[in-house]
Amino acid sequence: MIALSSSSSLFAPGKIGRLEVPNRIVFAATSSELADTEGFVGDDVAEYYAERARGGAGLIIVEATYVEQEGKRLRHNAMLHDDRFIPGMRKIVEAIHAAGAKAALQLNHGGRESIPEVCGSQPLAPSPRASEFTGVGEAVVPKELKIQEIDRIVERFGDAALRAKNAGYDAIELHGAHGYLISQFLSPESNRREDEYGGTPENRARFCVRIIRALKARLGRKFPIIVRMNGSDHFKRGLEIDDAIIVAQLFEAAGADSVSVSGGVHSSRPYMVVPGMSVERGCYVDYASAVRRSVSIATMVVGRINTPALAEEILDRGHADFVCLSRALIADPYFPTKAKSGHADRIAPCIACNECIATIHRHKGLACTVNPIVSRELELKPLLSKNPAPRRIAVLGSGAAGLSAAVTAARRGHRVHLYERDEYIGGQLRLAFQPPHREEIGNLLRYFSAEIDRLDITVSVGLQPSLDQLRALDPDALVVATGAEATQPIIPGIGLPHVTAGWKVLAGAKEIDGTCVVVGGGLVGVEVADLLATRGTLVTLLVRSEFLKKAVHADKVYYLDRIRELGVEVISNVQVNAIGDGWVEIQPEGRLRRVLHGVDNVVLCTGYRPRRAESEHFEKLGVPVHYVGDVRGPRKFFEAIEEGTLVALELS
Repeated sequence: MIALSSSSSLFAPGKIGRLEVPNRIVFAATSSELADTEGFVGDDVAEYYAERARGGAGLIIVEATYVEQEGKRLRHNAMLHDDRFIPGMRKIVEAIHAAGAKAALQLNHGGRESIPEVCGSQPLAPSPRASEFTGVGEAVVPKELKIQEIDRIVERFGDAALRAKNAGYDAIELHGAHGYLISQFLSPESNRREDEYGGTPENRARFCVRIIRALKARLGRKFPIIVRMNGSDHFKRGLEIDDAIIVAQLFEAAGADSVSVSGGVHSSRPYMVVPGMSVERGCYVDYASAVRRSVSIATMVVGRINTPALAEEILDRGHADFVCLSRALIADPYFPTKAKSGHADRIAPCIACNECIATIHRHKGLACTVNPIVSRELELKPLLSKNPAPRRIAVLGSGAAGLSAAVTAARRGHRVHLYERDEYIGGQLRLAFQPPHREEIGNLLRYFSAEIDRLDITVSVGLQPSLDQLRALDPDALVVATGAEATQPIIPGIGLPHVTAGWKVLAGAKEIDGTCVVVGGGLVGVEVADLLATRGTLVTLLVRSEFLKKAVHADKVYYLDRIRELGVEVISNVQVNAIGDGWVEIQPEGRLRRVLHGVDNVVLCTGYRPRRAESEHFEKLGVPVHYVGDVRGPRKFFEAIEEGTLVALELS
């Protein structure tokens, strides 16, 4: 493997004002939801950030920390509105510095994106206009800020920044993006004021300009200030790039040392705050490039930068001075070190599945599909530091759960034999990247495949081993990840030749000609409908209950628009009564039954049932048997990989 050259721009030192950063890789501020409900941070937060620093990022920007209770957004946001919070913040800084990186703290105020249950009062905003979508609760009409209240918040930002400096931070980042309070002032959609804080870009930027000046006055002119801002709100009447350029210039004139370009608000379509896999990589590079050409201070860029090659290309082409990675360093904190040492193929890939933001919005902390260790670094440290005696481990099934169990066990020094009943490894992973714009999932399968080869895991495909075969292997433990199989609902006509299962369509085992009815409004059903409609098939989608009930928000937004654009007819709250030759009888809730005519194909995407019962006979081996993934019941990849990983960590 060829390493990036020693002269690689990605690993050259960079400067933010007078702050020298070891390289050009920045861990972008991302809520971890690890603070307690009062906003105090502890050892687990420090370890989480230290791990990203140990992995080689040059600058760690610690998550959005709130300057007053009235602006708090999430239940477990970090707070810095009182001196009592300084010791916890100092602990984070010391951990980051000890690991060799610089530390910045992002300061924020949620404005109208806060919700009363968390902030404790009516949200505040430039104008009394409710957010169309907050992601964390029902939006309410905010209170319009009076001038004296604006003055107070500017002062609160200054107070919090001084506490951060006293805690040892090397820089402050102001969160002026993503539809929070500063961003609300910048956006014509949310700012309808007619005083000196509204109207022109200069007036809308005044709030943030005042904060920058206040921080410089409190912290000293040399203390670095970064402003995170949107290149585009991706929302009707929102901030666009022409105004963003003017705003960036105003920030520089006020004393900012860097601007970090992002985009989107929580109501944007597609969802752009944390863009999903349907959004192109490097989605904000053009905005950052335009801003960089208009200012002389350091420009940063974020937005689906998930490979070293893309990161270096952005720098080499002069689009930005620093690249900000968030999910990529959540998925693999050692991304920088692996890239620098020539092991980019060993980087666990961020697939932009957005389970991380989904768990945060459900107030369940930060999680990651490909890295189940994230935010649990301290909790799992004793287990990860153990050196178990090598064991012989048999893993049955090579879907997401089986692959994660096999790879994790092999990394721990165990001898692993992986069995797969099909001719290829991957299970549902192999099907999941077939629909349009789901290709990123294929990178996860390629990553696991490469790790299997590197770790010398023995693989037997086309084989479901018998008890005798397993006895001959003589394993010390057995991990059963045999997955699930498609269910067949009890519907008259279900066995007709033009009725097929959704997985066969995704696998290419069944060609669909003519019109098609897809039964099932979960992610698989919608993906099949998307795939077929993209190919020109006339599709009707039947949804039993809620459309995409378990999907993350980015996928819901994407598929709602996508299905509409493709002309797929969606019939919700409907039951299928019978299937016949060329027709399907349905019963919409609260309406008369009807018959859909001219139906050439019916595709069933009605869920899966676990293969647990047919696997329990393996317990006769007399060795510990662990069940992971869909064999225990329907699982997302996120849950399956977590189960496989944790079981493998506990093998001894």
